[in-house]
Amino acid sequence: MPDTFYERLSALDATFLDVESKAAPMHVGAALIFDAKPLTLEHGGLDIDRLTKYTEAALDSIPRYRQRVEWVPAFGHPVWVDDDRFNMRFHLRHTRLPLPGDERALKRLVGRLFSQHLDRSRPLWEFWVVEGVENDTFALIIKVHHCMVDGVAGVQLLEALLHISPDAVERKPQQWQARPAPSRAQLVLNETNHRVEGLRKLSHFMPRIRENFRGLSSVLRSGMKPAPRTPFTEHDISPYRRFDWTTFDLDEVKAIKKSLGGTINDVVVATATGAVRRFLVRRGSDVDSMEGFRTVLPVNTRKAGGLSVGNHVAMLLADLPVTEHDPLERLKKVIRVTTELKKESNQTGGAELIEDVADLTTKRLVSELYRAAMRLRTYNLIITNVPGPPFPLYMLGARMKAIFPMVPLMQNQNLGIALFSYSGELHWGFTADWESFPDVHEFVEDLCVSFAEYKELAAARVPEVSGGEDAPARA
Repeated sequence: MPDTFYERLSALDATFLDVESKAAPMHVGAALIFDAKPLTLEHGGLDIDRLTKYTEAALDSIPRYRQRVEWVPAFGHPVWVDDDRFNMRFHLRHTRLPLPGDERALKRLVGRLFSQHLDRSRPLWEFWVVEGVENDTFALIIKVHHCMVDGVAGVQLLEALLHISPDAVERKPQQWQARPAPSRAQLVLNETNHRVEGLRKLSHFMPRIRENFRGLSSVLRSGMKPAPRTPFTEHDISPYRRFDWTTFDLDEVKAIKKSLGGTINDVVVATATGAVRRFLVRRGSDVDSMEGFRTVLPVNTRKAGGLSVGNHVAMLLADLPVTEHDPLERLKKVIRVTTELKKESNQTGGAELIEDVADLTTKRLVSELYRAAMRLRTYNLIITNVPGPPFPLYMLGARMKAIFPMVPLMQNQNLGIALFSYSGELHWGFTADWESFPDVHEFVEDLCVSFAEYKELAAARVPEVSGGEDAPARA
């Protein structure tokens, strides 16, 4: 009898299953755009069979993608087990845009695909190969449940799929056989032992509680404080999504940072803040008297050499200076806010402490905090920024031309912003509710105007600024 296998989800990973609802699927994802020529067959279609075998071989290095969620009886805690009916062709799907296959049609398709829930009885991911995209390209639409990955763990998937050389050797999928899962009785016994042992370990947390008391208090205080009601949080969301994107030259972002100060991430947040201000003015909000417009800035909490699977992130809350009309002063205020978050309030340590205690006891400690934050509408926006490779990547010889990331929306969050740097460009992805945020394209235009203001300010201060070598900080 072969050994059984299962792996317990962390409290934070489990929370993304808990807070999922009919209107709020909790998958992350991205739209990847590739040059189609290297994978085009003589008759003109893509070589889907070759793509399928290639992708299945890539899964050998990321076993989580052949595992599904099972639930511990009585306790209701999720665990990972091997999927004994895994079928690659269920997860890798194929479609085509109608002519002319323009960018607008692709964005509509991405929004439609992100609106659909993943099947919880199977491994929680889907890839969609999209043919017929203009300019001799094709798209790969990736959907992965947030309980599996955060932004940094998502990079691991890219590392498995993509290569730095167009001439990478193709591998054949290895023979794979699912390991049997433990019995229901064994899962209950193991979970009982885990929680008993967790209670014994709680005494070891007293020094950490004292050390992180300020950060813990800051997390709880910020997490229970309602943000102002704005078009970003005014209505509960529908089950349907819009998706939009734009791209900035990364050297231009670095030039702004070098000329005006702060980090690349500060420039990103200040640019987004300027867009928020313009958007709210157009929507008729009284921006100048609006205090406490709050954003979530996820921060990677992995230790050097730590695990790349799952979620290892602290959700920091920052008040954005949307009342500030001057772009330079707005950037200075953003720098002060982010510096305070990173160096003084220790929100990261407080958030990690809550998650670690929940891992030893019950996931409800984290999931109830998330639910309370949603009920109280404690934030208006999320901005997450993940650094990617500064060089081009290839899949079966096809160069990836762009990657536009996607974040899920909570039940009363109408817009989420995600960024990914890649090969000298900064790609922005905007996930919006279909019904309450129909003008997401106008917000993107506001963002471009805000960025143009900073470029002009930087050029006026330093006529010629060369780009630096640093990558965007993880927001």
